[in-house]
Amino acid sequence: MNTVTQKMKFRQSLIKYAAKYGTAKALIKYNVNRQYLHRWKKRYDGTLESLADKSRRPSRHPNQHTEEEIKLIKDMRKRNPH
Repeated sequence: MNTVTQKMKFRQSLIKYAAKYGTAKALIKYNVNRQYLHRWKKRYDGTLESLADKSRRPSRHPNQHTEEEIKLIKDMRKRNPH
């Protein structure tokens, strides 16, 4: 990831402020809840890239066709185009 978004900068400043002044003051200043702060503190490893949003795309689908089924479907479509 090459781009640094405003969200990533916001999350980094939130974490640094919390480390310096404490969690309660950071929550009040940045107007976020405790779960939000702790989620990003746990994920933060010192780099801005660790604060990027993760993909929400599913890695697999339980009802997805197998490769053999896809080949059968394509063959059937070739034989019966209409």
